Amino acid sequence: MTRIVEGAYGGDPRMAKARTQASSSLLLDEHFEAGDDRFVDEVLALSSGKKLKSLADRWFRDARPFARRTLLAYIDDGCDRPHHRPLVKALFKLAEKRRDDEVMGHFLVAFDRLVRRKLVAIDRYDWNKGDTVKERVLERDRRFPTAYGGRNTTEPHFSMNTRRYLARRALRYFRSLGQRDPLRYGKAIRAALPLYRDEHLDKPEHLLDAWGLVHVLYHGSLVLDRSPRGVAVADGRSLAELSPTPLYPAAWKGCFDGILALVTGAQSRTVRVFAIALLKAWYVRDLDRLSVARLRPLLASAHEEVQLFAAELLRSADGIASLTVAEWLELLRIDNQAALVFLCEAIKKHVAPARLTLEQCVDLAVSPVAPVAELGIAWTKEKPWKGKGAIETLLRLAGAGAPRVRSEAASFLVSVLASAKEAKAAHVRDLIDARFEDVRREALALFEREVRFKDDTSLWSALAESPYDDVRAFLLGHLEERQRAFAPETLQSLWATTLLSVHRGSRDKRAALAQIASRIVARPGDAEPLVALLGLSLRSVRPAERRNALAAVTRAAFEAPALRAAIGKKLPELRLFEEERA
Repeated sequence: MTRIVEGAYGGDPRMAKARTQASSSLLLDEHFEAGDDRFVDEVLALSSGKKLKSLADRWFRDARPFARRTLLAYIDDGCDRPHHRPLVKALFKLAEKRRDDEVMGHFLVAFDRLVRRKLVAIDRYDWNKGDTVKERVLERDRRFPTAYGGRNTTEPHFSMNTRRYLARRALRYFRSLGQRDPLRYGKAIRAALPLYRDEHLDKPEHLLDAWGLVHVLYHGSLVLDRSPRGVAVADGRSLAELSPTPLYPAAWKGCFDGILALVTGAQSRTVRVFAIALLKAWYVRDLDRLSVARLRPLLASAHEEVQLFAAELLRSADGIASLTVAEWLELLRIDNQAALVFLCEAIKKHVAPARLTLEQCVDLAVSPVAPVAELGIAWTKEKPWKGKGAIETLLRLAGAGAPRVRSEAASFLVSVLASAKEAKAAHVRDLIDARFEDVRREALALFEREVRFKDDTSLWSALAESPYDDVRAFLLGHLEERQRAFAPETLQSLWATTLLSVHRGSRDKRAALAQIASRIVARPGDAEPLVALLGLSLRSVRPAERRNALAAVTRAAFEAPALRAAIGKKLPELRLFEEERA
């Protein structure tokens, strides 16, 4: 391919570049005429200033929805691509001349991203203290292009002075609009504010660099200092002290619905927090009259501050007493701890526990969110649990996600199983098989003290099948008196699992080894596989385990001399003693 290009253009790379640009220009024109949304991608990729500038007039004047859609998408890209200065300036002047509020709103947001500073620590000598101190200041971020600019410059980007000028000129348009027509200004600025995004305001210094946004929301704030070099926080103040002091306050009067729309529609937390604070300060009566239907979109918001705002309003919302149980349960599914506290208070006030079924109460109790779970367990304990399937429903409490609630639920379940005639060994087994240790501990205590469960052979056998170390340890502690309830293979499995467990404590292993030795002596017929188990511990890399295994083998050999041959066969490396002295 390289040889073909060199042959066609004499090896001149400038000719190849010119042909590529011509091809892109043709494709761009074709997409524009066809109304293809790929047109904006071609514009963004183009680097010919003359071609780009020639697009401005026909693009801006084109009345097709396609042209308007792609124009706004181009501005939202940021207006800071190399060689795009001529097109950006031309489009901006056209929008300003035609008094196009929508396009100017997009330019306001885009130009607020052109200037970037960073917060750095510098050394400053404090004459009062007589020492050098660290001071945090804002300085220009040198990663952003800062060409000097000028008529003959070849720098493809805007100069820093031009960047500041564009941000101020975009704001100047809206200031002029607000002086002439506050109502129109209010509508235009509320249409522009949702365009600000969190990723563009993710640091305090980026908020201060958003010249237009800071003036629109906090024009009258004493927390901020304004200078030609930018906005800074006043001495002794912090951004946390900011409260709504908007430019042209009259434009924010009598527009409750418009401000509420900002709460749900804004893409930046800065705008959402401003709108919420303004509503609380200026529209208290309107907030008190909000219906539950209008609060639902706020409660369903993905943003924490909006959910919390809506939850606070829900306590006094119009129509809250008429919500169905299903609607309340749906509200309690939001993922916001602080908001759920308010919701739980509201549901306690407006919903009687009798309206919920036992299943619904248990659903709340097993929630991983503590406020919801606490409400659920309190109501569950008040419900009558007699009847078919009630105990099975209650056993779901063993899986409660909130630790404090789960501990309370385990105690409640144990009391139910201890007192209910309908309780069966299978219910106790389900509780012993719970995945949480605190629940198993309560279940094992119940098993040990309740006679009707303690003597159940099937339950003891089930303990040997448990995957949990604490359950097997419990079984080992009672094995001496319960061995008759187990088949030999069950015992072998239990002992093997104990001895081979990496994390098993030495006390449990010593108990298992002692029980194996006793079993060998008591039942010589089971000796062969059990001696093999002793050999596993005898060959352990841990000295303590080897000593315990050796003690168990020795005990078996001395108490049952007939087993010495079997021991010698399974453990040939072990010489116990000599039959006779030479």
